[in-house]
This record gives sequence, C-alpha cells and structure tokens, in this order.
Amino acid sequence: MRILWSILLLFTSFHLVAERQEWVTAKAQKGDGIIVFLSKFNVFGYECNEKKFYALNKLKPNSVLHIGKDYKLPILKYTYNGKSIRSTIKIKQWEKAIRIKTFNEVLFDNGLRKASFLKDKELWVPYHELKCPNETPKVILTKNKGVFSIFGPKYSQVKTESNLLQGKVFYIMGGHGGPDSGATGKRGNHLLCEDEYGYDVSLRLARKLIANGATAHVILRDPNDGIRDEKFLKCDRDEVYLGNKKILRSQIPRLTQRADIINELFLTYKKRGIPNKNQVAIMIHIDSRNTKSRADVFFYHAPKATDSKKIANQLYQTFKAKYKKYQAAKKYRGSVRPRDLYMLMNVKSRAVYLELANIRNTADQNRILLAENRDALAKWIMDGLITHFK
Repeated sequence: MRILWSILLLFTSFHLVAERQEWVTAKAQKGDGIIVFLSKFNVFGYECNEKKFYALNKLKPNSVLHIGKDYKLPILKYTYNGKSIRSTIKIKQWEKAIRIKTFNEVLFDNGLRKASFLKDKELWVPYHELKCPNETPKVILTKNKGVFSIFGPKYSQVKTESNLLQGKVFYIMGGHGGPDSGATGKRGNHLLCEDEYGYDVSLRLARKLIANGATAHVILRDPNDGIRDEKFLKCDRDEVYLGNKKILRSQIPRLTQRADIINELFLTYKKRGIPNKNQVAIMIHIDSRNTKSRADVFFYHAPKATDSKKIANQLYQTFKAKYKKYQAAKKYRGSVRPRDLYMLMNVKSRAVYLELANIRNTADQNRILLAENRDALAKWIMDGLITHFK
C-alpha cells in the first residue's frame, strides 16, 4: 500500500510540474512604457493580456517600467513536441495554430526571439489565444520595425529611419471602398477608380509614418492589394475595415462605421496616456470635376476645429514649398477650407481631409497614375506632419 501511495504521489507531482505555467520574460528598455513594451511583443490590445501583465508583475495601469528590470509577459512557454502546434498545446482549431505560428515567426524576425521554435523547441503562446478566445482586440498596433503584410511582398519589410514621430498615432483612411468605388475617370480604355489610388497613397503614407516611429492604423484595407507600382490599378470591391468588418452599402451607415472605428481606437489610446494632440486622422480622397479643370492638392478641416486647421495649414505650406522647389514653373493653387463633412465632424481626433487631384483631368491624372508621384504625395504629407509636430 505504501508503494502504491508513493507511486501515486510521484505521478501527481509530475503532473503538477507538467501543468505549471512558465511565462516569457523580457527586460524593459529606455523609452518603454507599458503600451510600447506590450506592443513590441504583439500582445497589446487585448484586455485580458493587459490585466494578466499587471497581475503577473503586481503593477497598476499607470505604473512606470524600470529600465533593465525583467517583467513577465502574458506569453506562455510550451515545449514544442516536434509534430504540430495543435498537439503541443492540445487545441483543435487550425486557424488558431496558424496565428500562433505567425506570432512566433514575427517575434523571431524582429529579433525578440533568439531562435525559431522549430529549432529550440520552445513555443510561445500569447495568453489571449488560450484564455480569451472570444475577445476582439480593442486595438491592433503596428510595430516600429518588422514585416507588415498589408504593404504587399515588395514593401512588407519596414526599417526604422527615425523616431521623429514616436508617440504619435495616425488613422489613415482612404476614401470610399467596398461597394463604393468613389469618383471615376478614364485614360484610354482604362477605368480609374478613386478608392484604388487613394488606398495606394494611404499605404505609402502609413509605411513612411511607421518608418519614422509612429503608430499608423490603416482603417480601410484590401486583403489582396498591397502597395502597387503599376500605372493602372485594377478596380475591385473586396475592401474591408480594420478588424475584417464588411463595408456597408448605404453612405451614412458606411461613414458611421469608419468614424466609430477611429473613435474606439482614439479612446483606447487616450485611456492609456496618449493625448488628443498626438492623434490625427488623415482622410485621403481624389476629386471629380469638369475634365478641363485642374486641381492641385487641397485640404479641408472641420469648422472651428483650431488644431485640425493648424495641421491642414502646415500641410498646405509644405506642399506649397515642395511645388516651389520641384515645380518652379507651376504656381501652386491648393487651398485650406473649413467644411462640415461627416468624417471631419464625427471623429474625436484631429482630422484633415485631402483631395489629391481631379481624376477626370488628363494632366491631374499623372499625379496619381505614376507610382513615383503617388510616393511623393505620401512623402510630402509625412513631411508636413513631421514639421507640425516639431
């Protein structure tokens, strides 16, 4: 009987050790607040992850992290069995296993893991995947460096160029999308759709902002189209909103959708200490006028929105200076005006609305048809934002 009891005790002890949770730890570095620290490891945005982080480290949401100190992350370690992620952590969902695989690969690519889990047999599993399977992330942060599939294979790798926009959050919204292609024009036999060209400039802008230290959320996104260098961009209707939300057909409900997404993100960041002045929504559109009418880039802001007006004016001054430098023979005829557009009146962040060209004018079309011009537009917008925040 004593022998049997000893065996049972040994088995129970082994079972408890096998089930014991081991957490990934990391040292806080200079500039790491809780948001930055968790976002580096792709676990920010889930409430259960944040609560677990506070509990594991006995912290409060407004606590300061100490440089060089080890903190436990809401990431569990498992010994990979060499067969599959599903059998290692005893789950059935294929999609979840793919997310966990990608999670480990991204951290390895970004230098946050010393080796691939396939090599060191240490599988990292974010806490929310196991304990909060039904929680929708409040915010999906971009990283300061790494791989961003949304920009497409050619442009997915983003290298940090500066920290000039560190701590700034941008919401980039291309106009229209999904069932509404926006304004259209023609070039020969090619149909030009506003949402496609606006989206390409939006992606280029977001990529440049990230490279300079900002957090940039692309609110409207296309699962198939990254940054494209073609002259003629194919029109389609498969765009969705951040979080894979389907775009509604009716205009006001559709605009309400995008405003609600930005406002939810805005409030989430505000609660975590990012001030109003450091959050900006940029709406990118392409105008439609008479075919003979030229239109330089012009800007709108909400009436009485003083801070938004300052941003719009700085963008205007930046474009004016760029025209003087690169197109001295052509006078810049852009403008800044107040306007009570839905997306200016109903988002909580500072907001500026841009019209890039007249999509029906042959000369203006070159501003959006040529990839180098679309890239220049994105760079000039970024330059104006950097100047504003200086």
